[in-house]
Amino acid sequence: MRSRSLRLRLLLGAAAFILTALALAAIGLTFLFQNHMERWVDAELNAYLDQVIAGIDKGPGGNFAVTAPPADPRFDQPLSGRYWQVTVEPGGTVLRSRSLWDTEIPVPRAVDGDGGLRKDRVPGPNGTTLYLLRRDVRLPARLGGHAAQAVAGIDAAEVSAAVRRFASVLVPFLLVLSGLLILAAWVQVRIGLRPLAAIQGTLGEVASGKRARLGGGFPDEVQPLATEIDQLLDGRDREVERGRSQAADLAHGLKTPLQVLLSDAEQLKRKGETEVAAEIETIVTALQRHTERQLSRARMASYAANASADIGAVAEQVIRVMKRTPEGRLLAWSEELPAGMTARIDPNDLSEAIGNLSENAARHARSEVSVTAYREGASVVVAVADDGPGIPMERWDEVLDRGTRLDSAGAGTGLGLAIVKDIAEAWGAEIAFGNAGQRFEIRLVLPAR
Repeated sequence: MRSRSLRLRLLLGAAAFILTALALAAIGLTFLFQNHMERWVDAELNAYLDQVIAGIDKGPGGNFAVTAPPADPRFDQPLSGRYWQVTVEPGGTVLRSRSLWDTEIPVPRAVDGDGGLRKDRVPGPNGTTLYLLRRDVRLPARLGGHAAQAVAGIDAAEVSAAVRRFASVLVPFLLVLSGLLILAAWVQVRIGLRPLAAIQGTLGEVASGKRARLGGGFPDEVQPLATEIDQLLDGRDREVERGRSQAADLAHGLKTPLQVLLSDAEQLKRKGETEVAAEIETIVTALQRHTERQLSRARMASYAANASADIGAVAEQVIRVMKRTPEGRLLAWSEELPAGMTARIDPNDLSEAIGNLSENAARHARSEVSVTAYREGASVVVAVADDGPGIPMERWDEVLDRGTRLDSAGAGTGLGLAIVKDIAEAWGAEIAFGNAGQRFEIRLVLPAR
């Protein structure tokens, strides 16, 4: 299953590349070290060959001997891992170092005396494998001008052991290096993806209304994305504005016919057709309320990013109007509205929300309605309470469910609460119900500004 995290995918890709590269580096460095060791051994064995060949002479008895062998003491130690051997033709006289003891190195006997160097791997003492360097030479005339073959060898296990020791030191170093490189890649990925995190944060501010557009200031690779998003937002605003205009045109187009129907209803009343007139008024009133609701929803479809409303000023204005209504004159109104308390909402939308809550409270209150505002964390709460019967607790969840039409919920509810719900959803607010002593309370929880 492919990871959905871009950061994780980049980090895993970098880690895989780093580990692969370092593994190849380990193999390559080990191979280079092995070649270096072999060249070093070749140089050492070649120096031994020079000393052995230079030391070939005839002893007191007239027999061939190496009178000046290499000075390395390991050639005198049995099975030390350093060996030399000389074969003189004809007759196959074999001269060898004491380190070989009673073993003879099995090398080709074809001796041509051309002086060239050859490399071989042959079996050695005690089941070892020897790495040999051999040279075919022609002895000087004073020694009879015979062809001779000189070899110098080393236990191949020593070379392999040196390579293994190098690898054992190299691997931990490369593991530490890989950890540092992966850490550096992690830092690079975090730094490289910061612009995307910045876009995410800025989009959150756009969504919350703190700013209107992403704007500029992003890296060249990210700025086109921000520009495209801003263009999409511009297109959305144009479409919303077009929709609002069409909704307003429709509402205004319905306004005059509805007024004519109300006028006709008045005429019917004067003619004594009160039942028909009442039915027409009911239908027209419902149409007017629905039209108002759709206009409100159209207006709320697009809101200013820097919208701000003074809770106290808006609520006091609404209360002054409510006190002059027929229902409001009969009630005692109380308010507790701290000065300077603001929320992120359009003042007109806040006025309509508080107006509908207050109208609903005034319609059901027995004697008193209160409007209070207070801070609660990062929110501002506007609470409208009345001493009426309220909404049964078992129906609170039903009222808060998205899509619930309160205008069809039954007695005690109306279209006004549905409009308040629309306003709350548009501004990221919430509606809550509760009891405050003997009073029923509806709370509008708004984001503080």
